[in-house]
Amino acid sequence: MLKRILFLIVGILAIGTVGFGVFAWRPSLAKVPQPTAASFSPALVRKGEVLASAGYCASCHTVRGGQPYAGGYAMATQFGTIYSTNITPDRKTGIGGWSEAAFERAMRQGVRRDGAHLFPAFPYDHFSKLTDSDVSALYAFMMTRAPVVADERNPTIPWPLNIRALQAGWKLLFFRPARFAPDATQSAEWNRGAYLAEGVSHCGACHTPRGSLGAEKRDQAYAGAAIDGWIAPSLGKTNSAPVPWSHDELVAYLSTGVSQYHGTAAGPMGAVSRSLSKLPPADVAAIATYFASRNGS
Repeated sequence: MLKRILFLIVGILAIGTVGFGVFAWRPSLAKVPQPTAASFSPALVRKGEVLASAGYCASCHTVRGGQPYAGGYAMATQFGTIYSTNITPDRKTGIGGWSEAAFERAMRQGVRRDGAHLFPAFPYDHFSKLTDSDVSALYAFMMTRAPVVADERNPTIPWPLNIRALQAGWKLLFFRPARFAPDATQSAEWNRGAYLAEGVSHCGACHTPRGSLGAEKRDQAYAGAAIDGWIAPSLGKTNSAPVPWSHDELVAYLSTGVSQYHGTAAGPMGAVSRSLSKLPPADVAAIATYFASRNGS
């Protein structure tokens, strides 16, 4: 009887393992000839450049003193250190052989060209909100950067958490991919700000607390969190600043890194303001409108 029970348990585990493997599997997408810069319109590349600034791509994919977008930036997590990847169009160590479909899948589903799941340190949960045209623009911009040879650094996450297939289980629990849906009760400016903040700028990735498995606590969106040894403060009504953040102060802070009443952006936020300074003023104002509405200003 005991043998039968053991065989049954082993069988269930085996079936479960195979079943999860099938569930977690994603196909590898074939390499393509690297597109030439001339295959993209200058306007599309420029749009992608602005979006890359809005998403702080250079901040996370460039080490101090290193080549732009070549990766290697260390991100400390509660599970270990993850290093950003080379997103220049080098064919061997970067994304030079990626089709736009492979790029889009990574952005929206968190899956590499070879079919491996990405760790959620890459904020694909936010990037899934992007429009098709914005993804295309980002692809055009990245494919027209200077290729850099830079091998990927392995994360220090211990076994078995470093098994990428297990990320499929994490996604099942926490990942809800969806395009951005405008709020009909709000203005066009508010919706533009929400699209940028919740999507490409992924503000919640730093300003929203995370649970024990590293997922953002959606019911505490923008409530503040610890990040890289700093505190990303609440962006809502629970913000502890003695002077409320007005729309104009948010615009000044986001575009210049300096606020008359709230000081100078430091730490990770310094890089954010430097990147946002490259956006059209209307986009910065839209982000400010979105967050001013959240804090009651």
